Amino acid sequence: MLIGVSAILALCVFAPSSAHGSQPAFVYVDANPDHATNSVSAVHLGKDGQSTPVPGSPYTTGGLGLAPAIGAELVHRIEAVRSRNLLFVANDGSGSISAFVINPFDGTLSAVPGSPFTVDGWSAFSGISLAGSGDGQFLYASGTTVVSFSIEANGALSPSGSEWSLGQRVGGVAATNDNTRLFLSTPTRIVILHCDQSGLTADAPDFLSVGSTPTDLRLDSESKHLWVGTKNGGILAYSVTPSSVDIIPGAPFFLNVSDLSGLSVDAFGRFLFAYSNTGPRLLGARTNPDGSLALGPNSPLTPALVSTGGALTPDGSLLFLSDALGQLDAWSTADGGALTHAPGYPLTVGTAHGFSSIATFPDKNPTPAPATTRWLALTLAAALALLGARRAHRPSLA
Repeated sequence: MLIGVSAILALCVFAPSSAHGSQPAFVYVDANPDHATNSVSAVHLGKDGQSTPVPGSPYTTGGLGLAPAIGAELVHRIEAVRSRNLLFVANDGSGSISAFVINPFDGTLSAVPGSPFTVDGWSAFSGISLAGSGDGQFLYASGTTVVSFSIEANGALSPSGSEWSLGQRVGGVAATNDNTRLFLSTPTRIVILHCDQSGLTADAPDFLSVGSTPTDLRLDSESKHLWVGTKNGGILAYSVTPSSVDIIPGAPFFLNVSDLSGLSVDAFGRFLFAYSNTGPRLLGARTNPDGSLALGPNSPLTPALVSTGGALTPDGSLLFLSDALGQLDAWSTADGGALTHAPGYPLTVGTAHGFSSIATFPDKNPTPAPATTRWLALTLAAALALLGARRAHRPSLA
C-alpha cells in the first residue's frame, strides 16, 4: 500500500501540469513592408525559450504592406484565432486580409482557399486592426471603417452584420468574450459597438471620453476589466459589466510614462505590459483583482528594440517584441510584472523591413501558469485514493 501511495504522490510532483505540456508553441510576425509583398515569418518556440524558423517561413500573404500613417504605428495587424487553428493577417497596402490554417504540430501555414479576402469599398489603407471573437466565429477588422466577418468552417471570411464608418483611424480593438461588444480606440475616444450572432449590429454605439489620446486597449480574459493606453495620460483602467463601463479608482496609472501603447494582458490576470517608442521604454505592471495596476519592480526599462508590435505567449511566460528591421526580442515575465531579458535575443526572423505585428499560438504553451491550488487538489486526490484503497482492502469480520 505504501508503494502505491508513494507512486501517487510522485505523480503529483512530477506529472506535467498541463495535458498539453508537450504541445509546441509558435510566434508569427507580420512584416507589413511599405508598398511591397507582405509576408509572415513563423518561428518555433522551444522549451528553453529559443526560437528556430518553421519550415517554409516566411509565408507570402498575397497582399501588400504599407508604411503606417501617423498614429497607426501600433495597430494589431495579425490575429490568431487559437480555438480554430487559424491566423489572419492584414495587408494594409492592398486593403485585404489573408487567412491561414495553422498546423498545430509543426507551425506551418496553409493558405485558406480564396485568401486574401477584400471588402467592397476598401482600398489601400495604413492601419488595419484585427480581433477575433471569443467563440472563434467572427473576425472584426477596423480601419476608418469597421466590419465583421463570419469565419466559415474552412477559415474563409464572409462579410456579415453591419458596417460602421468612424471617420477616424482605429488603433486597438477587442471583443468581449461573450461577443456582445467591440471596443475600439480612436484618436479622440473609445467607441463601443454592439454585436450579436450575425456580427456587428446597427445599434447606436456607446462612447468613453478618456481625456487624452487613446493609443491601444485590452480586455482581460473574462472581459471584466478594460485597460487603455494613451499618448500623455498613462494607462486608464475600467470595470466592465453588461450594463456599464466605469473608471477604476486610482486611474490613470503611470502618468510619468508617456505614449504607452502595445498593451499585452496575461490571460491568468497576473500582469500587463505596455511599451513606448518615446525613449524607448517598456513597462510591466501587476494587475490587481479590482483592475488597478501596480508598477513592476524594474519598470520602466529600456528594451533592446524600438518596437512596432508585441504579444505575450498564451501562458504569459514570455513577452515578444518586434521592430521595423525584422528583429524579434523576448522577455521572461514574473507575477509582479517584472521583466528579464531572454538570452539569445534579439534575433532576425527573415521578414522584410516594415511595421510588424506579432501573434502567438497555440491555446496552451509548454510552461503553464503557476497554480498552488493544483498541488492541493492533487494531494487531496492522493489522500482520497489512499482512503479508498484502505477501505477496499479492509478485512471482513464475518
